[in-house]
Amino acid sequence: MKTLLRRIWNEDRGVLTFEWVLLITVIVIGIVGGYTSVRDGVIDELGDVAGAIIAVDQSFTTPECSCCPGLDWGHFEDDDPTPEVCRERP
Repeated sequence: MKTLLRRIWNEDRGVLTFEWVLLITVIVIGIVGGYTSVRDGVIDELGDVAGAIIAVDQSFTTPECSCCPGLDWGHFEDDDPTPEVCRERP
């Protein structure tokens, strides 16, 4: 029994394995934290892009060219999202 306890006390073959497991665990925790930060940043940026796209005003008009009377390049007017009662009257 005494020799068995002495062999167990002097055993050091698993120490390097434990160090590798500990190192890999710390690295994995760091990677997971980094991925969540990147995910949150990407979601915020996509929200900003969506807000910018929604705010784009697509209405445009082109004046009639003086050199070619009667030629209309086209126009588009975006619907006014405000109700009739909220608009200012001139």
